[in-house]
Amino acid sequence: MPSFEIPDIPAKAQLKHETESNQTVSTGAVTFTVTNKTGQGLSGRVTVEPQGEAKAEWFSVDGESERQFAAGGTHTFTVRIKAPPTAKAGTYSLKVRAVAINDPDNDFAESPVVVFDIAAPPVAAPKKGLPWWIFAAIGGGVAVVAGVVVAIILFTGGGTKVPNVVDLPLAEAQQRLTEAKLTVGTTTDDPDSDKAPGIVTGQDPAADTKLEEGGQVTLRVAAGAELPNVVGQLFPAAESTLRVSHGFRVERIAGPAGGKAPETVVGQDPMPPAQVARGGTVKLTIDPGIGVPAIAVPTTQQTATSSLQSAGLAPRISGRCEAGTADQVVAVVPASGTLVAKGSAVDLTIRVSPSAIGCRLRGPIRPDERVVLKPFTP
Repeated sequence: MPSFEIPDIPAKAQLKHETESNQTVSTGAVTFTVTNKTGQGLSGRVTVEPQGEAKAEWFSVDGESERQFAAGGTHTFTVRIKAPPTAKAGTYSLKVRAVAINDPDNDFAESPVVVFDIAAPPVAAPKKGLPWWIFAAIGGGVAVVAGVVVAIILFTGGGTKVPNVVDLPLAEAQQRLTEAKLTVGTTTDDPDSDKAPGIVTGQDPAADTKLEEGGQVTLRVAAGAELPNVVGQLFPAAESTLRVSHGFRVERIAGPAGGKAPETVVGQDPMPPAQVARGGTVKLTIDPGIGVPAIAVPTTQQTATSSLQSAGLAPRISGRCEAGTADQVVAVVPASGTLVAKGSAVDLTIRVSPSAIGCRLRGPIRPDERVVLKPFTP
């Protein structure tokens, strides 16, 4: 079974035309998540798998493509699509693959196919000839021509149109503004936004406003909410801290039993000092503990001991002096089904004949008296 899964990837990516070095390129992006389904930390890597006639050089992954995943942890990746002017119009597709670094050939997961369309570049509109009244103005003199030119500029407007960068990551917003030959002015935190940290929540001037080349655009960016560290707490207390006190959603993930008390939080994703969107989800990995196996009493010491050791528990044996079949387990504490930490001791009470040396040397024996014995070794 693959260690990773890629859920909820969009079925189609939308591309748009952009001008680059006087040529038209098709650009777009698709964002997806990769989750470590196991109860242990793993190193993972994502790659883009072009399908059909799509070319590998059209794709890139934002940030590091190789990352460390906590137990049950999730990372978000963005694949950039940039088809060159020479790409033929048509429908293309890609897949995303997530592999475990320690076993890339056997331990991997693939996303569903994501399709995207490359449209034919827009046809430039034919240039219109100069209207007759401009020639009439020329005939009327240079002063009239100057007035007409000024009127044209005032009527059509000039400068650079400000792109819409709201809801984009800050780095992408800065890139869009730079490509529009504008500069990023002051960037301020938006502590009240429920968007993911680093996402642009506002811009000034607004989109489609015209500025002179080099004009400044001020951005507001989601700051996220402070995330407390709840590792080591029992799950009910940790959930209350995150959900009630800070407004986060909590996702519970059962990890492997590792020796902590049952219901102890052993992993958290994300971990402080990471910032999380207000109302965002925090994943908590829990040590579920081990249930004391069912042991029907009376039974043999060997059977009970083997059952506990197979479950990862330690038998602690004592005797009870009473008549009956000797060396049989007559009591188990804690009771079967009780959740305890891995490696915990479970008391097995063994029936000991009153005539045994351990009982005879102690004088008169009460029915509930116990003698300490050595654990059974199979």
